[in-house]
This record gives sequence, structure tokens and C-alpha cells, in this order.
Amino acid sequence: MTEVEDADAYRAFVLGSAVHGQSWLRPAKDFARNHLDVLVTRPVWIFSVGMPAALRGPWRRMAPKELPVIEKDLPSGLVYRSHRLFSGVVERDQLPRTGRLLFRLVGGRFGDFRDWEAVDAWAAGIAGELRAGG
Repeated sequence: MTEVEDADAYRAFVLGSAVHGQSWLRPAKDFARNHLDVLVTRPVWIFSVGMPAALRGPWRRMAPKELPVIEKDLPSGLVYRSHRLFSGVVERDQLPRTGRLLFRLVGGRFGDFRDWEAVDAWAAGIAGELRAGG
């Protein structure tokens, strides 16, 4: 997003961010906030990358409840067609020692949990909507 010089040059937007503390990272939120005037006139889809697939048991079942929390923290006025939460990569060195301990205590697993088929299917759906004139 930091490389976009003229947001008005795009017909549509697919915006996403890693999620830390149930919130998009600052650069992604800033982009959305700073370009709301353009975004409200174009189709927008958003995605978040978290770690629901890295969790087990009740924590994993709670993952869908994270979407509304993430959305509540997005810039007000941001209108989007859909929001998907995808799992990403969780590596030991991404967390401080205390964070690693807490992560393991709640049943977290380290690894690559990206589901490329789900990402591709979502992207294909967006492409289909755009081809259909949406």
C-alpha cells in the first residue's frame, strides 16, 4: 500500500493486513483512512491474516468472532463487499519468549497455515464479480 502513488488510478481494491491484537497494522489502516474518498467510489474487498488455524480447541472455534472486532477498529466510512480472515504463518521467532509460552499454553502451533486454495477461490470470486461489471 505504501507504493500506491495515485489511488484514483485503480478500478477496484483488495486491501488486507496482518492482524496483531485483533487490529490491522497501522500502515493498512492509514491507507484506508487517507484514501476513503476514492475507496467509497470503488468496489472494495478486504482480508485479514491471523492465526485461527494455528489454534486448537475452543480458541479455534472463537476465531470467527474475531472478524467483527477487527472490523470495528477499521476506519469509519470504509465500505467493503466482503471480509475474509485467512490464516498465515506463525513462527517461534515472531513472538517474544512470554508470547511463545502463552501461545503454546492456549494450544497454539507454530507453522505455515496458509490455505492457498481458499485464497485462490476468494480471489476468483472477486475476479468474477469484476468481469460481470461489479
